[in-house]
Amino acid sequence: MAEIRRFAGEVAIAFAVMGGFVALALGGAALESVTARHYPRAAVADRGEAEAPTTWLVDGFNLLHAVVLHGGPRNEWWREANRARVVELAARFDDARAEVVVVFDGARPDAEPAADRASPPRPRVVFAASADEWMLAALRAAPDPGRIAVVTADRQLSDRARYRGARVVRPTEFAARCRSD
Repeated sequence: MAEIRRFAGEVAIAFAVMGGFVALALGGAALESVTARHYPRAAVADRGEAEAPTTWLVDGFNLLHAVVLHGGPRNEWWREANRARVVELAARFDDARAEVVVVFDGARPDAEPAADRASPPRPRVVFAASADEWMLAALRAAPDPGRIAVVTADRQLSDRARYRGARVVRPTEFAARCRSD
């Protein structure tokens, strides 16, 4: 019986330690979200609002869902033709000087070759294990995140991008700036 009590005590301690780590992680995420909401430019030096973003990071599947498929079924996301529609839309963005990067979740399909390095396409297309994490890493590495716009309707990504100093633009607003040649 003493062994059972000792074992139960050890299990309780293990669960308490795991619970502490979970609580710590959730608390950190909540703090980052609250900080981003209340201090959206905490990580950025003061800048003039007149400065237009020079880089636009586009959450590809978010734009696909919100604008191209108009909220349609998510099983359509993975089709090459629909990704091509997103890229074509982004290619018509009205600021010819801006760098536009469309980021899709997942590995590059074999049917979609990597971009030719000699002449960078516009938009540049990136496939990443997590589009959100790729964009956040790009923001962390940027010398001036305030010159970057993140195109997404994802609330969590929006909060995290604002916290890092980026501007957040809804997919419909971005699409409205894409010429309909």
